[in-house]
Amino acid sequence: MLACVILIFSAPGAAQAASLLSPGPLFLPDLTLPDMAGHSVRLKHLQGRVLVVNLFANWCPACHREATGFVRIHRQIGSAVRFVGIAIDDKEAAGDFIPRAHINYLVLLAGRHPGKVLVALGDKAEMLPYTLIVAPNGRIVGRHMGYYPEKELLRDIHKILLDESLK
Repeated sequence: MLACVILIFSAPGAAQAASLLSPGPLFLPDLTLPDMAGHSVRLKHLQGRVLVVNLFANWCPACHREATGFVRIHRQIGSAVRFVGIAIDDKEAAGDFIPRAHINYLVLLAGRHPGKVLVALGDKAEMLPYTLIVAPNGRIVGRHMGYYPEKELLRDIHKILLDESLK
């Protein structure tokens, strides 16, 4: 069932999926997750500039498609925006995904209970991909469920970078 729903939201033109989001937390939750080397990372410690948090899995076709754009944006404006990926599958699968997608930013692991991480970040439907945009003050200012086209993500990031009230 979950796979069917993921396929529906992975289809091109599934941007409408973003409108199906239920309200999640207003601020980035204080989660601590391991990175690929096993070091603990607190999401709260990543605040201070615009933060893009992308939840993905190796088995998710839309996750692979959107990773190219995320990597390209990170290369272009990585000094102004911090990217972090959260793999909801195991370390081995994430380790396969990262080099294939050429991911050049921090990747954390959701661990044994990925559903809890998804729900804590506001993805109550537990569908992928799922992306948050967080203002420097920790406020979640954007949520996107499903494939996030590069142009849309870049537009949304620029809006936040220009909004003085979010600093």
